[in-house]
Amino acid sequence: MEILVQLGANSTAFIQFVLFVITISFLTIFVFSPFFKAYDKRVELTKGADQVAAETLEEATKLEQVFKARAREINEKIKNIFDQSKNQADSAASSILTQSKDEAAKQTEAARADLEKQKQSAVATVGQVAKDVAAEISKKITGASV
Repeated sequence: MEILVQLGANSTAFIQFVLFVITISFLTIFVFSPFFKAYDKRVELTKGADQVAAETLEEATKLEQVFKARAREINEKIKNIFDQSKNQADSAASSILTQSKDEAAKQTEAARADLEKQKQSAVATVGQVAKDVAAEISKKITGASV
């Protein structure tokens, strides 16, 4: 008891202790207990929501992987179709160019042959005209009449 007196506790310390115990009991029963029940319920509900969110995220990840796989497949199909179409177009263009070159070569050869014929005809005509002119000149110079 002397220790309590030395610490500064007086005769009201016992009454204060009793009031403290009553206050703590009241708060525990009417305040803290409902608060912790509500807290536990909220944690329980939140854990469920966290689990649902985690499952949803996992499902979204799986769907993303499926989408990526399908997108790759579709892109591969599109690439194959594009490559086939490109190869067909290249083949068609190549054959058209080959035909055009062959036709141009034939037309060029025909034109050269025609030009050669015209040249030979012109040479023959010029030769004949030259003979006729030479004959006329000799007639005029010699004064001979034919």
